[in-house]
Amino acid sequence: MPNRNDYRTDYDVSRILRENIHDRKFVENVNVLTRMAPGIPTEDELFTLNHYKEIFKMGDKMYKYASKYYGSTSYWWVIAWYNNKPTDAHFKIGDAIYIPKNLNLAITLANKEER
Repeated sequence: MPNRNDYRTDYDVSRILRENIHDRKFVENVNVLTRMAPGIPTEDELFTLNHYKEIFKMGDKMYKYASKYYGSTSYWWVIAWYNNKPTDAHFKIGDAIYIPKNLNLAITLANKEER
């Protein structure tokens, strides 16, 4: 199963540029990932993915839906991408939330890979 961080560049930040707090915590290396900008899914992309529909309720979280449908909380970001809402706070009680059925295809589309 692909990981969303597989498509991001990893930079090692030099000791000179780091804050003093890292030195106090005995941190030798700090790795920073580039920003992932998957963009909004197009109409064609949405058409190729079938989805489950849930109604957002009090206490619902995207990671809970990811666990329920994908067996892992780490795929919450796929649901966020598919709904074009980056956090749970962007949903209101009663909003429809769509969960892509084909996780591998959703990850491929979100990362703009060639199929």
